[in-house]
Amino acid sequence: MRLGFGLSPFQRYPDLAALQQTLRLAEEMGLDAASIGDHAVMPYSHAKTVSPFWHDPIVTGTVIATGTKRLGILYNVFVLPYHHPVILAKSLATLDVFSGGRVTVGVGVGWIKEEFEALGVPFNERGALTDEYIKVMRTLWNEEKPAFQGQYISFDNIAFQPRPLQRPLPIIIGGGTQKTLERAAALGDGWHPLGRTWSTLTKDVAELKRLLAARGRSMEGFRMGYTLYYSGAAGQTQRHTSLAGGEEASSLSTDIGEAREQVARLKELGVSYITLRFRGLTHTELCEAMARFAKDALPKLR
Repeated sequence: MRLGFGLSPFQRYPDLAALQQTLRLAEEMGLDAASIGDHAVMPYSHAKTVSPFWHDPIVTGTVIATGTKRLGILYNVFVLPYHHPVILAKSLATLDVFSGGRVTVGVGVGWIKEEFEALGVPFNERGALTDEYIKVMRTLWNEEKPAFQGQYISFDNIAFQPRPLQRPLPIIIGGGTQKTLERAAALGDGWHPLGRTWSTLTKDVAELKRLLAARGRSMEGFRMGYTLYYSGAAGQTQRHTSLAGGEEASSLSTDIGEAREQVARLKELGVSYITLRFRGLTHTELCEAMARFAKDALPKLR
């Protein structure tokens, strides 16, 4: 099982030195990837529940690439309709080359209508935009002479370089709706849900397998990720005494025995990588929590 950590909330890194310190710690403790989210703006109506502070995802990925040697760069997720796919394909291909093939591209359709309005992107077309933009990026990355005719993007007679070091550069579909599962089965190299119960996650995996089979695909080689929140604060114990079907499956127990049971169950469902999000901590508290996790939990969860 691969284990990474989520960088958000980004206000924990008041400057470059703080971010670099966290990334070095993550690499030293043996984590596999740092996860980056994507918001251009945050409407005040959402700012109390979603942090208004988000670093640029490409710049942040570049910091990871230049400041670490092996830490993966996991985008979880790009809100794909916010980005012109030709420009984004260029940025990600370049980053994959410069990082030595460490990029994983998670994409989602987005959900904050006011953010779409601020960017001049039609909210009601976000699904169609996402589907087409995925196809555009794959075309640019994989074809010698890329050509594309779509509803939103068309091009022909162009050269596109550099190409990603990874072939293919993996695209993971983020989200938890039926449409997300259909998109993952049709267009994705993997699926990354968030905020599921054990029962809904089990049902979703069964549905995903059905959708993949209908397209002649299977879970073999398909990358399934999951996000778990971790309290990590000194003196706190976060227990999950039961893994019954209806229980939420979004927080990793700080009890090692229970945590191992959770990870084993996720592995049985097909999860191959877990992203940990350390809740509500200052930068100092975050580094302390990560160090405790590395000492007390990480060796027992591999």
